[in-house]
Amino acid sequence: MNSSFTLGDSDEQLPGALATLEEDLHQLLDQHQVFSVFQPLVSLREKRIYAWEALSRGPLDTELHSPLRLFGTARKLGKLAAVEQLCREKAVQGFADQQLPGKLFINVSPDLLIQPDHEPGQLLQLLEMAGIRPDRVVIELTENHPVHDFELMRQGLEYYRNHGFQVALDDLGNGYSGLRLWSELKPDYVKIDRHFVHQVHRDRVKQDFMQSLFKLATSLGTRLVAEGVESQQELEFLQQLGVDLVQGYYFACPQAKPLLQVDTSVIPNLSIRGGRDPGETSESIGLLLRKVRCVSPQTSVAEAVEIFRQDEDLFSLPVVDSHLRPQGLLLRNQLMKELLRPFGKEIIYRRCVADMMYPHSLCVDIDFPLEEVSRLVTERHRDHLDDDFIVTRSGCYAGIGQVVDLLKTMTDLKVRNARQANPLTLLPGNGPIQSTLDKWLAEQQPLVVCYLDLDNFKPFNDTYGYALGDQLLQSLAACMQEHLHPQDDFIGHIGGDDFVALCRSTDWQKRMLEVLHQFSRHSLEYYQEEDRQAGGIYAEDRYGTRRFFAFVGVSIAAFRTLPGDKMTAHMLAAEVSHLKHAAKKIDGSSLIYQDRQSLQQLWPTKNPPQDLQ
Repeated sequence: MNSSFTLGDSDEQLPGALATLEEDLHQLLDQHQVFSVFQPLVSLREKRIYAWEALSRGPLDTELHSPLRLFGTARKLGKLAAVEQLCREKAVQGFADQQLPGKLFINVSPDLLIQPDHEPGQLLQLLEMAGIRPDRVVIELTENHPVHDFELMRQGLEYYRNHGFQVALDDLGNGYSGLRLWSELKPDYVKIDRHFVHQVHRDRVKQDFMQSLFKLATSLGTRLVAEGVESQQELEFLQQLGVDLVQGYYFACPQAKPLLQVDTSVIPNLSIRGGRDPGETSESIGLLLRKVRCVSPQTSVAEAVEIFRQDEDLFSLPVVDSHLRPQGLLLRNQLMKELLRPFGKEIIYRRCVADMMYPHSLCVDIDFPLEEVSRLVTERHRDHLDDDFIVTRSGCYAGIGQVVDLLKTMTDLKVRNARQANPLTLLPGNGPIQSTLDKWLAEQQPLVVCYLDLDNFKPFNDTYGYALGDQLLQSLAACMQEHLHPQDDFIGHIGGDDFVALCRSTDWQKRMLEVLHQFSRHSLEYYQEEDRQAGGIYAEDRYGTRRFFAFVGVSIAAFRTLPGDKMTAHMLAAEVSHLKHAAKKIDGSSLIYQDRQSLQQLWPTKNPPQDLQ
């Protein structure tokens, strides 16, 4: 990331200091004293280096070594275009000389694109001399100063896009008009500022921010890049959220001569757990595997055309190396477009498929859940939404999957699972609850089963009617969805006013108390003012006796299994039922928690009933 720097008041008051910097800058430009360091962008799904960001540095042991000082001085002295051009030259040269794999991210100041002395053709010439295709280069816009003329900037980027370049927006959340730039320029990549990544696993606000950006990026066909990843906990949250591309010291710091591989063993294996979607299933993508002939990167285009000619239903050819590791897909439609160009057949027939294939095709393991693959497919760039995807087994080519098969299967699964969802809250019903519980118990990992039951719900329903009663149930479901962990916790609706939450989140107690407190506040809104003032309502109990009932509350009974516990679902049900009856004896909302070693009453903060001691 190249950042700008505005000379401070002390520099303004010391003409000699500014003159020295100007002299140093001229020397830097005359003697080409800039060098590039490279930091990898890692794909978590493919467990490989996806791209490299080129970062520029001035001469060592000088004021201009820092990129902040270098670009700030250049901007102040009207030399920004010259400095950035020199940086691009060094970046391309270093990238080519070291034969770095993947894409190259090159930083460009947005306002530079609209400067009269900006010459967009220079970068193309640099790449041509270095033997690098433009589709391997990403123009990364560093938002240093306010952008006022978005139309001119779009026109400036149009040249690059027409020649195959992609566009990235840097440091979203730490600039002047990030969302406006995103909307106006429609970048292929958006980099999230490191502030929102740091300790994201501990910060609910940052988690909500990241989840919102991920949904927005998915709908717009933009790929997110999380910058500043420094810990495994941050990495695991981003991976569970679905972010694929990450960058940070956790993998490598910027280096002039970087290692060509990163330690992929530090990337956790993605574990998909029950969440809020009643349509989840454990079916794997292996169900859709199609055995398709693969070719080597050295296969001629003429031979590939003949293979396509013999099979009209073949939309792509997998390209694999001698160890059967996927290298990309040769796309039928893209190949045909090239052949239809003037002299296309004469130009490309003798070339090898490695020159024509799409190297960034989606690769998934044969055991990947269908839902995860469906999500990965929909996150792809809009130009490649319909592409086939490669299926691997232990990293080696196994076959391909087709999007049309995936869509049909997912539709059938959604219909099947929707029948098992509660029609009021759309939460998973008894079938998915039971299957998820059995699966998680079989893993013999710590698990907390929370049974939620509404207190005084029937009198409320009888007094205010079923419509408001249904809204109250939906309110509890919404509270659970808001506060429980979207990946580590599973929420189900047994029926009526009975809910269940299967929790693997480490802070489940805090989350359940948030559910309890929020629902208790929201439930008051459903009462008329006079009933709120009275503290409740008069209604008939189950025996026909008219008496006073307090506000609707929530009784939560939570039982935690310990590592090694060989409990069945029936054993758990008996334990939780015992706790539920004890919780119902406590006036108002309550949360009682027990495992085989201890018993706690978390809310209200008083001793548990005698029959639990």
